[in-house]
Amino acid sequence: MENLKTNITLDFLRISNLLSRYGAKMVTEVGLHSIQQWVVLRTIIAKGDISIGELKEETLVTKQNMTGMINRLQQANLVALCTDPDDKRRTRVKITEEGKRVYEQLSSLRNDFNSKTYNIYNDQEIRVLNDLLSRLIDHLKEA
Repeated sequence: MENLKTNITLDFLRISNLLSRYGAKMVTEVGLHSIQQWVVLRTIIAKGDISIGELKEETLVTKQNMTGMINRLQQANLVALCTDPDDKRRTRVKITEEGKRVYEQLSSLRNDFNSKTYNIYNDQEIRVLNDLLSRLIDHLKEA
């Protein structure tokens, strides 16, 4: 069983490398510089305006990397910063119209990729895979 678990871990690392390769091509096509920028944009769109601290927690990016990434996204006019009305010490991030446009371009590329990648699974298998991966991520976050 330990060998099987090791194989699974190594397969995750290989999958991560492959997904990074494909993801890098997609983000480059829309003018982003990293997959992490895509993750940040997606998180902001999903959550609405969000504090930098919350964004850091959601994306599992360190504070130093998050600050630099937000600055680059702001310079590209993809996000805007504003002061939190409830706590003036906190900065919130929101998506701009240009950020929405770039994210929509990515969505089209992502949908094409997803249809090619996950066509080996039926809908039920995709739901099970999603559940298993979500549980593993939650467990690893707590470890």
